[in-house]
Amino acid sequence: MIAQVVLRDCVWQTNKIYDYLVPDELLEKIREGQYVRVLFGKGNRAEVALVLNLKEASDSKYKLKSIDSLVEEEPVLNQEQLDLLRFVVKRYSCTYGSAMHQMVPALVTKRSGRSQLVVSLESPEKAREALENEAVGSIQQIRALEWLLEVEEMTLADLMQELSISRSPIDTLAKNGLVKIRSVKFSAEELQKNEQAEEEIPAVPKEEIDLNTEQQTAVETVLSEEGKKEFLLFGVTGSGKTEVYLRITEKILSEGGSVLYLVPEISLTPQTVARIRSHFPTRIAVLHSRMTAKERYDSWKMIQKGEVNIVVGARSAVFAPVQNLKLIILDEEHDSSYKADTLLRYSARDVARYRARKAGIKLLLGSATPSVETFYAAKLGYIRMLTLKNRAVSGAVLPKVEIIDMQKELEGNNRSMFSRKLYTAMKEALSRGEQVMLLLNRRGFSQNIYCTSCRSMIRCPECDVPMTLHTKTMGRHKLLICHYCGKVIPQPDTCPYCSSEYLAIRGDGVQKLEDWAEQDFPGARVLRMDQDTTSYRGAHEKILTAFKNHEADVLVGTQMIAKGHDFPKVSVVGILGADSVLWQSDYRARERAFQLLAQISGRAGRGDVPGRVFIQTLCPDSEIYTYAASQDYEKFFESEIKYREQLSYPPFRAIGGIMITHENEEACSMQANMVAGTLREMAVNLGDDMMILGPCPAGIPRLMNRYRYQIVVRAKNKGLLSDGFTKLQQSYAGYGISISTDIDAMW
Repeated sequence: MIAQVVLRDCVWQTNKIYDYLVPDELLEKIREGQYVRVLFGKGNRAEVALVLNLKEASDSKYKLKSIDSLVEEEPVLNQEQLDLLRFVVKRYSCTYGSAMHQMVPALVTKRSGRSQLVVSLESPEKAREALENEAVGSIQQIRALEWLLEVEEMTLADLMQELSISRSPIDTLAKNGLVKIRSVKFSAEELQKNEQAEEEIPAVPKEEIDLNTEQQTAVETVLSEEGKKEFLLFGVTGSGKTEVYLRITEKILSEGGSVLYLVPEISLTPQTVARIRSHFPTRIAVLHSRMTAKERYDSWKMIQKGEVNIVVGARSAVFAPVQNLKLIILDEEHDSSYKADTLLRYSARDVARYRARKAGIKLLLGSATPSVETFYAAKLGYIRMLTLKNRAVSGAVLPKVEIIDMQKELEGNNRSMFSRKLYTAMKEALSRGEQVMLLLNRRGFSQNIYCTSCRSMIRCPECDVPMTLHTKTMGRHKLLICHYCGKVIPQPDTCPYCSSEYLAIRGDGVQKLEDWAEQDFPGARVLRMDQDTTSYRGAHEKILTAFKNHEADVLVGTQMIAKGHDFPKVSVVGILGADSVLWQSDYRARERAFQLLAQISGRAGRGDVPGRVFIQTLCPDSEIYTYAASQDYEKFFESEIKYREQLSYPPFRAIGGIMITHENEEACSMQANMVAGTLREMAVNLGDDMMILGPCPAGIPRLMNRYRYQIVVRAKNKGLLSDGFTKLQQSYAGYGISISTDIDAMW
C-alpha cells in the first residue's frame, strides 16, 4: 500500500505530495488524516507528515522509502478537514505546512513528558536597573521583564502566549544578560499540573425575552428555508441579533446538531460565551489565540471527539473539527479582524462559506453594517437577506447624532479636545449617573514629535515611520515607540538630526484623550482600552466587565470599543478625530469609516436611556458622516457601489497584492521588477482578465530594516489570482526571494 503524504514543516521547495510505502506492521493502522513520521531527503532526517491519501500503487520513478512510525493513532484531520486543507492551500497560494499549522494545534505531537524551555531573570536587581535606566530596546522586552519580575519564571511558550510576543525579544534579553533560557524536563503529570487553567467564564443570568415580530420571522425563515443555505441578518445596532442566533442554535441543538459561532474580536468572546452559557450551560468549547498551547489543544481535542456541540471563537476557530456541524454563525461579518495578516492570509468569512457550501449546511452572517461585497451578493439574490429595522428593547430608539465642525470650534477659541456640545452632554450625563464612551482611533499620547528647525519628524531607525509618543507605558513616562517593530527610545530633549531644542508635539492620541477626560471631569472614573492596556491575557474582559458593572463612568479607547458591546447605561458617545479613518489610502476607507462610526454610535441608547452621539470632524460636509449620522446603510451602499463599479474595485473585480522584501533597497527593487515581469508573462494569455500594476515602494517602504516593494494585481476573480500566485511561488522556490501574496490585499 502507498501513502501519499505532505510534510508538516514544508517550505515552497518541498511543498509537494510524496509517496511512501506503508510497512506491513502499519497496514491495519494507517488511515488518511494521520500524522506519521517519515525519513526525508538524502540525509534521512525525521519529519512529521500528514497522510493525504492511501492507494494501492505509485507512479513514482524513484525508489520509495517506508513510513517510519505513527505519530498519532487517531487522525488529526477528518475527511471534511482534509478537503478544507486542500481548499485553503489552493485558494490562498500557501504551503500545506502553513495550512496544517493553522488547523492542528502544535501540542498534538508534544503531549507526553518532554523538555520545555523555561525563562527566568538573571537577576531581579539587574532587570529593575535596566528598566529604570530605559536601557531596554523594545516594548516587547519591557513587557517580558516586568512580567518576569512578577512571576519569577515561566515556560517560553506560555510567556510568548501571555504577552502576545514572538521569541525574538526574549532572545535579545538573553543575549544582553537580563534573562536566562534553560531546558527543563517535565513529566506528563507535571505538565498537566503546571499548565495554567483557563478561567471559567460565568454565565450571565438568563433573561426571558419575547422576540418581536421581525426577530421571530428571522428565526423561522432560517430554520425552515430549504433552498437558500446562506443568510444575512441585517439589523440596526441593538436590534437583538444575538437573541436570534441563540433561538436558532437552541433548535439545532435539540435536533442533535452542532453550531460554530464566530466573533471578530477576542474581547467579544467572554461576553458571547456568557450569553450562550445562560441558555446552554454545558458542552461549550472556546478557541482563540490568547489561550495557552495546552488550553487550545484541550479544547480542540474535546471538539474533535464530539464532546461539545457549541464552539465559540475568533477567526482561527473557523477551522475547528466540529462534529455534526449544522450551522455556522459569523457575527459582525464585516469586521476586518476576520482577515488574517500573518503567513496564511485567509478570510474566515470565505473559509466559513466554503465549509457551509461543501457540507450543505447553513451559514448565518450578521451585521448592522455589512461588507459591501456581502450586501451586493444579497441584493443579487445569492444570499437571503433578513432585516431587523427596530431596536429590540421596548421603547429604545437609535441615538440622535450630531456632526460637529471642529474648525468652527477653533475659530470660537475652543482649544479643548472636546467640542462645546460634547462637553456639555458629557457633564449632564455624568451628573445623572450615566456613562460615556469616547473613541479616538490613534494609540499613544501624540502622533509624532516634530522639529521646527529642520522640519523633520523623529522616525524609527529600523522602520520608515514616525515614532509615537507614549506617556503611560508600563509605568514609565515619555517614551517614543514604533508601533511596527516595537522599538523604544526615551523622548529626546533635542532633535537627533540637527540638535535643535525646538521640538513640537503634534497629533492627539488616546492617552492624551484620557488625560483630558480626567482633567475636565475630575470626579469621573476613566478607563482606557487600547492595544497597550490589553496586551495581557484577560485584560479585555477585565476592562469591559468593570465598565459594564459601572465601576467606571467614562470608557476611552480605540476602535476595539466599537465592536458589539452592550452597555445599557451609555447615553453619550463622542467620536474624535473621525477624519483619520476616512483619509486612509485604501479603496475601503469610506466603507471602514462608515462602519466604525455607525458601530460606535450604536453603543449609545441601547437600554432605557436615550442616546446622543457627537462626531467631531474637519470635513462636516462629507456624505459619509451624513450617512453614519442617520445610520442609513442603504444610502451609503448605493453611493459606494457606484464608486466601486466606476473604478473596477471589488466586488466587480478582485484585487490582490504581492510584497517583496529585502535588506538592501537596490536588490529589493531589482527582485520586484523581476517578479513583475514574470507576472506580466503569465497575464499575456489572459488579456483583460488580469492587470499588473507596479512594482513601487510600499506605503511603508521599510519595516524592521527590510525594504518593501509591492505589486498590485487586478483580476476577473480571486480564482485567477490564486492560480497565478501559486505558479509564481513555485517559479521562485529556492531562489532566496522573499515573496508574500494576498488574494484580498489589505496593505
